[in-house]
Amino acid sequence: MGKINPKGQLSGSVGRLVFVNLGNTTVVRSKPNRIKQTIATEKSANCFGKISNLDKLYRQNLLRLLPIVTDKKYAYRHRTHFNRMAVRDIDPNTPNTSIQWSLPQMMTGFEFNEEAEWRSLCRFFPSYSLDTDLRLSIGMQELIFKRDFRPVEKSDSITLSFYVLAVDIQQDSHPSVEICADFTMEISPLINLPETVWTTDPLPANKLLFVIGLCKMDFEEPDKNNRKETTASCYLWADLSHPK
Repeated sequence: MGKINPKGQLSGSVGRLVFVNLGNTTVVRSKPNRIKQTIATEKSANCFGKISNLDKLYRQNLLRLLPIVTDKKYAYRHRTHFNRMAVRDIDPNTPNTSIQWSLPQMMTGFEFNEEAEWRSLCRFFPSYSLDTDLRLSIGMQELIFKRDFRPVEKSDSITLSFYVLAVDIQQDSHPSVEICADFTMEISPLINLPETVWTTDPLPANKLLFVIGLCKMDFEEPDKNNRKETTASCYLWADLSHPK
């Protein structure tokens, strides 16, 4: 819709005419019947559309397998990180853009639930080591309830889980998600977790590898006999499982 600015100039659109002000000059042009796109722009848009669809399919598989709690706006944030994993090979002589999924580290640190963030609830940093046989070791310091966690008020127990995933993303097929290992432990004011190292069996080759951590805190609402829980879910580590 066209509007008149303080200088008395018309700007915006009226019917099929578009008014653009350049200083004291008003330029008028007609709207095109069709938005013009270069070949490169059209290829880029198609590529992003495919990546967005793969992200949706991957998230559906992931949430079927893991008890992840998400916030209402996590999907678009996840799509942004997922898109960063894709390295595009844009060849002007080919009709399609090829994609290499070679940057899984772009998912590290992604929080599924911004209302209960891992980095806010957990005050420790596991170590990760992938050996030449594709066995992943996760090292954990001794964990003490109130020293290494920021428990919500009235919480009396924490369930800490780590899931090791192997993911295969093909541009023209449904992404596959496999849980290769999982480790779960309980921590409370009376129970500490001793220093521990978990080691997986050899992981599948030529996959995207992820470690997703879940921290669930049970608590009782003040003045209510009602048990509730809050869960933080986060990508903690990522790599490629290329044979070494």
